[in-house]
Amino acid sequence: MSFKTNVPHWNLSEDDKILYPFGPPIFQTEVSNKFCDELITEGRKLNREEDDWNPRLAGNLKYGRSFIYKREYTDKVEPYILGKVEKFFNGLYEQYGKETKMIDNIMTRAVDKRTFKNGKMMLDTLWINFSKKHDYNPPHNHTGVLSFVIFCQVPEKIFSVQADSNAQRAGYLHFSYGQQISDLMGCEYPIKPYKSLMLIFPAKLEHFVPPYWVDADRISVSGNLIVV
Repeated sequence: MSFKTNVPHWNLSEDDKILYPFGPPIFQTEVSNKFCDELITEGRKLNREEDDWNPRLAGNLKYGRSFIYKREYTDKVEPYILGKVEKFFNGLYEQYGKETKMIDNIMTRAVDKRTFKNGKMMLDTLWINFSKKHDYNPPHNHTGVLSFVIFCQVPEKIFSVQADSNAQRAGYLHFSYGQQISDLMGCEYPIKPYKSLMLIFPAKLEHFVPPYWVDADRISVSGNLIVV
């Protein structure tokens, strides 16, 4: 009799499986190049006087800058972003089964600090990051229930020059989770970004971005989703 499981796993030969029941999920998907270009075009309309977002972020963008999109544009792209979240949730249902309560728990909100009811997912904030040489993001997390990043422009040469180090991850995105209690587990997940890559993850999941060492502009768009 084979062992049945509904947790994320890899099927191996015969009935063998490698189970991954722990840890926060990260949804990897892609957006169109056209959408990336639109995000950049709209982002270039923003300015430091009205739309500066650096003081609200953990990112150390000394040479680049972050700007918050206007509410009208955030509302315009919200349905597209929520469509990606729906795919994420559908994937979790496929893995864990319809009986899982994890998504129901996310989609509830307190009412009068006593009762709970189903809420509605909303794109709360959307901002664009124009990163340059030496800029970086220290370990941090976000507000809300879910966060995401879309990489809109990623020059390949930012990966070509690495520090003299045993962790050569210039320009990568790193997720960190938990305490390493065994050599069989990893607590850090580095991702090499590329244009059109989108990642959706729990807002409280810690992540960071090391600097890169060449003159090039990397452009990404991030956002936080809340339940109202």
